[in-house]
Amino acid sequence: MESKRDDRAPARRSWWDRFESGPVLSIAAILFAASTLIMLSEGLNRSLRDVSFFWAEESVRYLMLWAFFLTLGLAGRRGYHIRTELLVDHVGRGLRRAMQFLSVAAGILFSIALFAASIPQLTRYYTMGMMSESNLDIPQWVIFMAMPIGAALLFGYYVHCLIVFFNGRDPFATHEPSGSEL
Repeated sequence: MESKRDDRAPARRSWWDRFESGPVLSIAAILFAASTLIMLSEGLNRSLRDVSFFWAEESVRYLMLWAFFLTLGLAGRRGYHIRTELLVDHVGRGLRRAMQFLSVAAGILFSIALFAASIPQLTRYYTMGMMSESNLDIPQWVIFMAMPIGAALLFGYYVHCLIVFFNGRDPFATHEPSGSEL
């Protein structure tokens, strides 16, 4: 007896989707939650106890920076990037495909430019041994490593969009996971 695939079964997710939705999103969520807790703690301590922590503002800034850059690619995949569809939805199929291709190409070029621009900055911070402003003494290159990593994740998203485009589908159609996929 031959078994047939159930059409209602969820599609199998790629290793990249599992990577972005798993460890990358988890790390970003932890960093964001930590920055929120530090921010709330700092606010409460300032208002209730007249105490301020020297490291709070700087650590919140760096945690938010990392959380933001880690989620660039996943945000696009889930449809959270700004998409102006007013014009695109009202043009013919050929022009719509051309606009989609131009958007994907611009995204790829932007992620390459972001990566390329971050490398000299990262190298400069590393070779100069620059440290953070406060007494935390975090090497600046560790902090700004978020930029090339985020650019690489964004590049991965746009390469995926390009593959989807060449398969004849809408490259910016969202993939919103169901509760079981999270």
